[in-house]
Amino acid sequence: MRRHTVLSACAVAAVAAIVLSGCGGENSQQSEAFDPNAKTEITMAGWSLSSSKEFKLLAEGFMKSHPNVTVKFKEYSASDYDTQLLTDLSSGTQPDVFPLKNLKNYYTYAKESDGLANLSDVAKTYDGDKNIDLSPYELDGKYYGLPYRQDVWVLFYNKDMFNKAGVSVPTDKWTWDDFVKTAQELKAKLPAAGYDANQVYPTYLHSWQSVVQGVATAQGGSDALNKFATGDFGYMNPFYETAMKVQNEGLALNYNIVTSNKTQYGAQFTSELAAMMPMGSWEAASVIDDAKTGVGHKFEWGMAPLPQAEGHDFSKDAETFGDPTGLAVSSKLSGQQLAAAKEFVKWASGPDCSMLLAQTLGTAPAYRSEDVIDAFFSVDGMPKDEVSRNSLLKSAVKPENPVSEHTGEIQSTLSVMHSAIMTGTKPLDQAIADAQATVSGL
Repeated sequence: MRRHTVLSACAVAAVAAIVLSGCGGENSQQSEAFDPNAKTEITMAGWSLSSSKEFKLLAEGFMKSHPNVTVKFKEYSASDYDTQLLTDLSSGTQPDVFPLKNLKNYYTYAKESDGLANLSDVAKTYDGDKNIDLSPYELDGKYYGLPYRQDVWVLFYNKDMFNKAGVSVPTDKWTWDDFVKTAQELKAKLPAAGYDANQVYPTYLHSWQSVVQGVATAQGGSDALNKFATGDFGYMNPFYETAMKVQNEGLALNYNIVTSNKTQYGAQFTSELAAMMPMGSWEAASVIDDAKTGVGHKFEWGMAPLPQAEGHDFSKDAETFGDPTGLAVSSKLSGQQLAAAKEFVKWASGPDCSMLLAQTLGTAPAYRSEDVIDAFFSVDGMPKDEVSRNSLLKSAVKPENPVSEHTGEIQSTLSVMHSAIMTGTKPLDQAIADAQATVSGL
């Protein structure tokens, strides 16, 4: 599940329709106690149902443990999900339970649509549980969504390529300087190990703005989240300097080539065209699947925590980022239907569903206990080393999209800034200054 959709003009129009219709209040209804013996039917939104196993796993797993509840799907377009769902919210025809792809539009959903039920009573059941972080969904002390998966950005690396080149593999104590120095070493040694210098690169940096900006907001200091919200983007400067150094020295495929050719990031790693790749933990399942199906190569690989900013205290957890994927409940529900929908969300966020996601799909769930992480790495084809395991278990995950009224607009501005920097259209300082000027006017 990818996290880079932007509100289209149609979605903005849908939001406007919601506001003009007088919505924007808050659903404060309380559900009755869930009756597991009552025959109940609820609907759930999903996309790519013919090819994606995730939503079916959620529904089937819940129905197995709650045999008197039936979950039926309402399918949406994967590429136009936000627009379509916002339209349904504006007309009050939303399904009973629906995914929140990321945090970019969460404020719009929670505060402007009046279509989301207050899930604070469900959130309260996790009070004191250190295995799950609900804080990204907290708004003014209330919760309108709960996470069921939590992808974590890590550093994927090809152990075979490192070993053949005679280069030491990544550790859990790398800085970005270590990353660049190792990439330089790989560039010098990979050709002698039999790799084509014109096609194979030490690393791959995908074209998404999060590859630089998500890292910067996670590692740019304790006040970076606040600076993001206020448009003070200077903290991103050193992270862009690193990205440009990697690109300018030919340590990765050029951004212009990536965008013009619409390069598939997964193939760069699974076809051994890059020895390293910063990417979300969802890619682990693709590495395994590509090796099994022959789409990619078979090789030994691993994960390490993202390299850290200079000065990081390595006695503390590595800082990384990733938005949760959550579930929300329709504010139109009442009675047993509301209770069943809330029970579904509670189950999906908890250890039982997390075990299913980890063991069956190799998906990083939101509930990250040691048992669940062990299950994630028990999947055939996963790396078994401690550094790989701890890259998920012991990383401090910060949101890619800090929630605020203007998150979507800020990210749209930052997308323009990212392209200007990586294409060389504008000098780094000028691009950041222009983005700051735009956001300051919001």
